[in-house]
Amino acid sequence: MSKKRIVHVIDDLSRGGAETLLVDLLPDLSAEYDIILVTLGDKVEFEPYQVVCKKKISLHYKGTRDLIQVSRRLRKIIKKYKPDLVRSQLYWSTIITRLAVSNAIPFFFSVHATMNDDPIAWHKRLFLKGLEKLTYRKWQNMIGVTEAVIDSFKAVHPQSGRTFLLHNFVRDSFFDQPYRFSYNRQRPLKLVTVSNLRLIKNIPYLIEALHLLPREKVTLDIYGDGPLKTEILQTIEKYGLTNVRLMGRRNDIDKVLPGYDVFVSPSTVEGFGIAVAEAMSIGLPVIISDIPVYREIGSNEAFYINKNDPHSLKEILQTIINGTIDLLQISHSTKQYAQRMFSKKGYMSKLNKIYETASSV
Repeated sequence: MSKKRIVHVIDDLSRGGAETLLVDLLPDLSAEYDIILVTLGDKVEFEPYQVVCKKKISLHYKGTRDLIQVSRRLRKIIKKYKPDLVRSQLYWSTIITRLAVSNAIPFFFSVHATMNDDPIAWHKRLFLKGLEKLTYRKWQNMIGVTEAVIDSFKAVHPQSGRTFLLHNFVRDSFFDQPYRFSYNRQRPLKLVTVSNLRLIKNIPYLIEALHLLPREKVTLDIYGDGPLKTEILQTIEKYGLTNVRLMGRRNDIDKVLPGYDVFVSPSTVEGFGIAVAEAMSIGLPVIISDIPVYREIGSNEAFYINKNDPHSLKEILQTIINGTIDLLQISHSTKQYAQRMFSKKGYMSKLNKIYETASSV
């Protein structure tokens, strides 16, 4: 029996969250489907052997002026390969694929972020929202990474068609890491966060909270990069916080996280929060902001903080330092929860069921 064919469209193969998960998933997808992988741009930050697919094609997209031309190129690819379904990920890939695909072929697009929450310029938001409304049709199938993302999508499209919930998965390497919780009060509590250094990630909040605690009791390492790096460094220097370090980007975070005691994230906005799910998959207790997406991802397995009040984090950390919370038990429970919620095997099973609905329409 021949495999079904999927034309899968994504912006490029840089090492972003969605791109990394797709590349990790490609061997599993290719075992069940013939994947024609189409990227808008030419950027590839993975080794060729990692990009497992039947065919890889770049549309050489340069920007919004190419929108119509590139959608025509994609339409020709779809016509040539005659897929059983088409899938897109990320905003521009979805816009272009909507312009290229007809309702004769089942089309599924992923939404990874809530709409209207990212603090971009109002005119840019208006333009992007206008394109979203202009290109969406009810016959198109939306896959949201959280209920909050789906609710946000429906707020923009009150008369929406079918939507599906599919939480992101965590790569097997995180579950496979040997980790044994070992914090004791004779040494500092080692905190870690993994984040783009952007406004919505709220990293200055962590600096303010650490400033409220004895430096010999707690340390914080921040992995990531972004536009707020200079501002964050200046705040660290202003307070003289020798216990807070910017560690830069790493491609082996699965190997880095086991060296810490607790993961923290005070984000004001998230679409999913893959870094939180990855930390839980290691077995790290997590302290995260009390926002709907994190409540959905962390459930009863996380500590929640007020994202606007650094004293909220300070109080939880003080309780841990004082030894009144059994973090060892929480570590075991956290990993078991993550295995139930975020395994790749479970993700593939749910994705296949979503794709199977294409034949029922």
